[in-house]
Amino acid sequence: MTRTRFRPVVFLALLIASVWLVAGCSGSNSTRHSESAAAPTAAPLKSGADFKGGAPEAPAPPVEPARDVVKTASLILVAADPAAAADKATAIVDKAGGRVDERSDDAGSTSGRASVHLVLRVPSNGLDAALASLKGLGTVQTLEVKTDDVTARRVDLDARITALKTSVDRLLAIMRDSKDPDALIKAEDALSSRQAELQSLQAQRDTLRDQITYSSVDVQITAERRGGPAPERYHGFFGQVERGWDTLWAFGSHLVLAFGFLLPWLIPLAVLGGALYAFVKWTGSRHKSSAPAEPGAPSEPTSVDSPQ
Repeated sequence: MTRTRFRPVVFLALLIASVWLVAGCSGSNSTRHSESAAAPTAAPLKSGADFKGGAPEAPAPPVEPARDVVKTASLILVAADPAAAADKATAIVDKAGGRVDERSDDAGSTSGRASVHLVLRVPSNGLDAALASLKGLGTVQTLEVKTDDVTARRVDLDARITALKTSVDRLLAIMRDSKDPDALIKAEDALSSRQAELQSLQAQRDTLRDQITYSSVDVQITAERRGGPAPERYHGFFGQVERGWDTLWAFGSHLVLAFGFLLPWLIPLAVLGGALYAFVKWTGSRHKSSAPAEPGAPSEPTSVDSPQ
């Protein structure tokens, strides 16, 4: 039996096939690896505890910035002693950390009631508590509280002040580096104008901040009854003279008041009286013109002598 000469050829063919298979497997593995590496990582699914009622949680609402609000109040009270009530109101404001901007006292008179007017400044965060304490000083007639949102105004002032500060700094830099006298004079004039405007805006912002921080409360306290301070006693002769003069002055004052009270009535009464007088006069003249003339005495006939 003879040997086959094609063994080396078969062996070479098997070697090439095995190399091809190994190369194909490694290529497919590298391709799958690159695809898996290129694929984005999927987000992990939320568990059932992350859902409420089968729906995802709603996003949190955006936080609004704090608003700037100016609060003002007006209060009218009736008290037995307005001066004492005003002193207590001052103590309440001082305890709350505020201040009294204005106070005016009226002692009253025989025809008017004593009263006290106050302008109070109370911290805005303590306005409600201060009003509750002030209402206990007497009988409340009216109470009014107003609020005004000034956020836009405050933001506008801040922006204008920032722009003016930048302009002032730029002008100062120009003046520092300028060597031209004319340009230096113009820059100084512009700088003076900008600085004046800047100071005005800063003053407005400070006033606005004070109004935001401290609420204004206008308080009017009136006495329950009419009457002023107790009258002085009149002593001796000159005291009685003074008393008579005061009585005469009071009588004249009341007489003027009575005339003012009757003045609206006197005008239509005068018009009515004038119309009545004109009617009576017209009726009398008409009656006289329509009356017959009285018969006079008969005149004797005159005789004429006939010629003979």
